[in-house]
Order: sequence, then structure tokens, then C-alpha cells
Amino acid sequence: MEYCDICGAPIEGRPYVIKLDNAVLHVCRRCAALYGTNVVEERQEQPRRVSPPPKRPPQPRQESRYEIIEDYAEVIKSARESMGLTREALASYLGVKESVLRRIESGQLMPDIQLAKKLEKALGVKLLVPAQQAEESSSGGGPKRGLTLGDVAELRDEE
Repeated sequence: MEYCDICGAPIEGRPYVIKLDNAVLHVCRRCAALYGTNVVEERQEQPRRVSPPPKRPPQPRQESRYEIIEDYAEVIKSARESMGLTREALASYLGVKESVLRRIESGQLMPDIQLAKKLEKALGVKLLVPAQQAEESSSGGGPKRGLTLGDVAELRDEE
């Protein structure tokens, strides 16, 4: 049991913590009311529970929904030349090395989606197509059909 630091009476319940003349005292309710102009509440640090953020299922990135057109090298080179820009000027504007731009224009290096977007903005050309549209255009119009058993049987009948 604790006793009041001012009057010496036993403290029932929780003691009040006050600051009196730069001294922190544990006092009873009556003394806290009389002298408690500067009451300091005692804080008990409770351990904080940190829960991990809820895991979200991975979503397909927006960039992966696009594909670069097949003739990107010719489109980039012709657009740059028609604007009258040198490789060095365009490379510094895009923030890439001149050698990277030279390899892209020669077709040795395919730009990533982020660089393709920069090139589209700088040159005013269309380099990216949605992935579904690119797959449809490469299939030749209709659905691609493999060789079936019926086709093999017809080939043998013709021989």
C-alpha cells in the first residue's frame, strides 16, 4: 500500500501524480485536489501490436498489358530524322545513353515499356499496342488451327 507524499495518509486505489515545485509526488485524491494545479498523469506504456498489412493478391502490372510494335526501329528512326534531331539530342532528352538509342534504332535492343512511352511522347508516334490486339494481329486474322486427325486421314486418302 502506498502513502500520500504530502499528508502521509494511506492511498486507496490508484495514486495521483502531481508536480509541485519541480518535484513529482504521489498523492491521495484530497491532496491532488488541493495542490494539484499541475497534475501529471502517469502513462503506462502498453506494448503496441503491429500487425502486418493485409496481403493483396498480385495484380497484373499496367505496363505488361502493352506490347511494342514489330517495326519499332524504323518508326523511331524515321520520326527522329523527320524532326531533325540527332541521336545525341534525343538520347539526352530521354535520359538514356546514345548507344542505347542507336541499338534501339538498329533493332538490336527492344525498349522497355517505360522507355517506349517516353519515345512516344517525345516523337509523337505510336509504339505500344494492347497485348490482346498484338496477339490478334500476329495470328493472321482467324484462330490458329493445328493439324487434326481428320486432316491426316484426308492426306492419306489423297495419296
